[in-house]
Amino acid sequence: MTETQYISEPERKIPVTVCDVLVVGAGTAGCIAAIAAARQGADVVLVEKLPVPGGTYTNGGIGANSFYAMAQDGVPVKRTVGGIPYELNQRLMKAGGGTGYIPSPRDPHHSPYRFVADHEIYKGVVSEMLLESGVRVYLQTFFCGVLTEGKTITAALIENKDGRHAIRARQYIDASGDGDVARSAGLVQKEIWQDYHQVTGAPTGLVFGMGGVDTGRMLKENPQGVVMLSGAPTGIPGVVAEQYAFTTLRDPLKYKPVADLNLRSFTSMSSIHKGEMTYINNSKGVDCDASRADEMSRAEMEMRVLIMKFAGALRECVPGFEAAYMSWASVQLGIRASRVTICDKMLTQEEISNAARFEDEIGLFGFHDLYKKNNPECRIRKPGFYGFPYRMLLPVGCDNLFMAGRCVTADLKAHMSTRNVPGCQVMGQGAGVAAALCADSGCMTRELPYRQLREALLKQNVILD
Repeated sequence: MTETQYISEPERKIPVTVCDVLVVGAGTAGCIAAIAAARQGADVVLVEKLPVPGGTYTNGGIGANSFYAMAQDGVPVKRTVGGIPYELNQRLMKAGGGTGYIPSPRDPHHSPYRFVADHEIYKGVVSEMLLESGVRVYLQTFFCGVLTEGKTITAALIENKDGRHAIRARQYIDASGDGDVARSAGLVQKEIWQDYHQVTGAPTGLVFGMGGVDTGRMLKENPQGVVMLSGAPTGIPGVVAEQYAFTTLRDPLKYKPVADLNLRSFTSMSSIHKGEMTYINNSKGVDCDASRADEMSRAEMEMRVLIMKFAGALRECVPGFEAAYMSWASVQLGIRASRVTICDKMLTQEEISNAARFEDEIGLFGFHDLYKKNNPECRIRKPGFYGFPYRMLLPVGCDNLFMAGRCVTADLKAHMSTRNVPGCQVMGQGAGVAAALCADSGCMTRELPYRQLREALLKQNVILD
């Protein structure tokens, strides 16, 4: 092993930007957090390493399960997610980039409805909402670290084409996915990616799409290998959204080119445009510690090779794909888990299964990614949803930082619920509103009266009952 060498940089002064709230990461949780804080009256800065905002939706192109509670026999299905996430979906539909809420008749208890968005339209709609709200957005900007005094963050360091800058905020939101802000502040974290095989496959994936697909022939000639889970009109005239699952695609007799890739899982697909398979997600990618640059780089390249081979195997052995071609691939590797930060409250699977409610809720959620995968203990009992407590956003050891997104929830099975798109969005809105209120009143995160927070969330159309 090569010995690590070090150099010392010359001391230098860097310019400082002052704001009320800094959000690190313009992904699933971060965009919602920034918009929510700005609408609450805060001066907000949002930084993102990629050239587009949106996170998993824009760079991973996947559907959202679910804005509704888990279905219960004899109980009307309740929508549990409102506020800015629901508004975003309505605007996607109006722009012709959202399917609406597609019923899932084959699997209603797992997810009664599924919403799939066009990732290109999503980029435009979420950008429009950020611009309208007055958020100061810095794309292609890296978060580099924080300065602290005691239990408070005093400034964050960023770097982009303009060089190195500091941002001094009253409140900070870590929506980086990996808990980068918390890590830089020296807070307690736990790696969970190594254990993800206990609940599902690898903690990574890379979604891509293929054009030139004859979906009718695919269904007709692969009756044992393809199950169509749903089909419904989209917001796009004349287009029907359909979701498929290849349940026996690894059959070495019928699908040998695919079986040889040893993909370890079934493949789900969604089609929202005629003649294409818009999203292909064999959700079990390679193992890696996404918090390390070398590991992440290796995994990115290995997954590029894998999806190239996967697309070729589909053309070779699946009827309907003979003339298909890879039309797009996600900008970055999809990460399900890396590090989580220890917060005042860590949700458990038992609490989720028992539909736990809390006295300090910032939102509701009613979906679990594991329930359909032979995990009956993951079904959420009546009424089919549980609460997100405010305390789950507050990292132990810091008084002016909020966590939002997949960087919370250490219980592996519980994480398979909270990390999903609408759950991260709910956390984002809760963190954004709370951060704005704290900044305005000059209080720390644990000093904010819950009654004040609840009233503000309700005014932003968050569902709390």
